[in-house]
Amino acid sequence: MERYFPYYELYSRCFPDFPTPYQTFLRQLRPEAAKVFSHWEGETLAGFAFLHGSSLALLCVEKGWQCQGIGGRLLAQAEEAAQEQGADQLVLGWDLLQGVPEGPAVDFFKARGYEAQWSSINMELALDRFSLEELAIPPAPMGLSFRFATASDRRALLEAVKAAEPGWAAIFETCTEPVLLAVLNGEIAGFQILDPTGGRFGRPGDRTGSIGCVGVVPWQREKGIGLAMVAQGVQWLKEQQCAWIELRYTWLESWYGKLGFATVCRQWMGEKSLPQQGLAGGKM
Repeated sequence: MERYFPYYELYSRCFPDFPTPYQTFLRQLRPEAAKVFSHWEGETLAGFAFLHGSSLALLCVEKGWQCQGIGGRLLAQAEEAAQEQGADQLVLGWDLLQGVPEGPAVDFFKARGYEAQWSSINMELALDRFSLEELAIPPAPMGLSFRFATASDRRALLEAVKAAEPGWAAIFETCTEPVLLAVLNGEIAGFQILDPTGGRFGRPGDRTGSIGCVGVVPWQREKGIGLAMVAQGVQWLKEQQCAWIELRYTWLESWYGKLGFATVCRQWMGEKSLPQQGLAGGKM
């Protein structure tokens, strides 16, 4: 896997605000399973793109080689490869960067026909300032309790996930991280995935955890269950010696702000429809 180290180094220079260890880069981007498009200037990697199916996982161009058409050519190659695989659209982002960090890169993609309906938010929480007892959040229902899911909860948990967010079912079917449950009247009212080592952009020397797939079943919403459950999850991560918590791919900025989370970046969720192969103008 060392053959991908030049790609990691270029990523690190292109995205200094998103530092990540090399092993995390490999694990989240899986370059060995991607279609890789590279532009070399002699022995120097000047730019590259990783494509996974209909997702452009990453596009980087060395600063000194930008504005020379390299990025446009790499993008065109990725679009053509996605078309050849039968994709009717190309989505920007994947498992490391879920979109395009807002900034000049957004203009690059807009100029090439990409549009976005929203921007996702990345937030973080410094746990040295977190106190469960001092949170000013609405009280949760009487009788609400919290515990981690066990194998015996599998069926009920999947039913709750499908009721709250059907698109997450596949995630929970293969999830190996701890899942904290909110239980009310003997039934699962909410759930969230906790990972004490799940941070992707952690600070050197600090342990960064993550919270993901936070959900409450529809008939138990607007009762304070979700906030109370996330607060319990934050407390547990603090007890696991995490210094920070990452929260990615959300739009509930003010909701998580009640727990002390602060926004650190926004990512533009761009996508573009691709002409179908075989139609007039379908070949790039």
